[in-house]
Amino acid sequence: MNNPPSLARAGLRLEQPSLDLLPLDLGAYRRGNTGVDYCHRFESGRSGPDVVVIGLTHGNEFCGAHALCELLEQDVRPLRGSLTLMFNNVAAYQRFDPQRPYASRCVDEDGNRVWLPARLKHPDSEESRRAVRLAPLLHEADLVLDLHSTSNPVAPMLIYPELPDCSALVATLDFPFAQLLYNLGGYHPGMLVSYAMQHGRKGCHGLVAECGSHFELESAQQAHAITRRVLYRAGLLQQDALIPPWGYEPNHSAGHYRIRQVIEARTEHFSFSQPYRGFERIARGDVYAQDRGPLTAPFDNCTLIMPARIPVCGAEAVTLAEFLG
Repeated sequence: MNNPPSLARAGLRLEQPSLDLLPLDLGAYRRGNTGVDYCHRFESGRSGPDVVVIGLTHGNEFCGAHALCELLEQDVRPLRGSLTLMFNNVAAYQRFDPQRPYASRCVDEDGNRVWLPARLKHPDSEESRRAVRLAPLLHEADLVLDLHSTSNPVAPMLIYPELPDCSALVATLDFPFAQLLYNLGGYHPGMLVSYAMQHGRKGCHGLVAECGSHFELESAQQAHAITRRVLYRAGLLQQDALIPPWGYEPNHSAGHYRIRQVIEARTEHFSFSQPYRGFERIARGDVYAQDRGPLTAPFDNCTLIMPARIPVCGAEAVTLAEFLG
C-alpha cells in the first residue's frame, strides 16, 4: 500500500531543519539472535518481565536508534526477565537523504498504523511485512516502549492507554512532561503498542515516548533517559544504575491530557488559523482551522497535539486532547 503522492510530496516541501542528530551505521546489529534482522534478545535466566524497546518505527526518527545502539554498545543485560531491542523500519531509515530529511519516515505507509490482524494476515507493504516478522516477539512482551520524535519542536511526551496499570507504571518514572491518555482500541487502530497490549500477554503494558524534535541532539538524550528509567523501574537494571538526565527542561505543556478526537484533512485546502506547533490550548467554539468551513474546538481546555506541518488531504491533521491538569 503506497502513500498517496500528495503525502510523499508533503515530506519534500517541509522546510530544511538543522540536522544535529544524524543516523548511525547499524550494519553491526543486523544479525541478532532472534531469527529476525536487527532484533536482539537477552535473557537473564531469572523470572521477571519481558521488556521490549523499539526504535525506528518511523525511519527518520533517529533518537530511538541512538538509544538502542547505546544499550548494545554498553552490553546492557537484564538482571531479571528479558530485554529485547528492535530496530523497526530499517528499510526507511537506510533511505535517509539529508536534502530530504522528512521523506524517509516510511517506505510505503505509516509503520505505526499497520498493526491490525487483518493487515498482518495479508501484508501488502514494506511496513506490514516488517510487522509480520516482528509480531511474534511482541506476543511475548510484558512491557513495550516505543521511541519516537516529533516534526515540530515541542517538549517530550508519553502516550499510553488510560488504564490503572499503565498509569501506575508511569507514576514511578517521575516524568515531568506531558502525559497523553487514550482509549485502548478507540485511538489510532493499528498502533504498535496497542497491538502488543491487545494480542500479546495478558497484562502487557505499552508506552509511546515522543522524545522531542527530529534531528535534535536532545531527543537522543531524552530517549536514553526514558529507556533507562523504564528498564530500572521494571527491575532490569541494578539499584545503583546510572540514570541519565532528561534531554529537555519541562515547560508549560506539562500535565495530563485525554485524547478525544483525531482530525483528518478532508480537502487539499485544509489550513490552520495560526502556525500552531503543538500544545496550544483553545476554548470551546474557537476556530482552529478551515476545511470545508471553519473547524471549532468541541470542548473546553481543547489542546492541539502534533499539528501537521503541511496538512495533506486524507491524512491526520491534528489530534484534539482535553487538558486535565
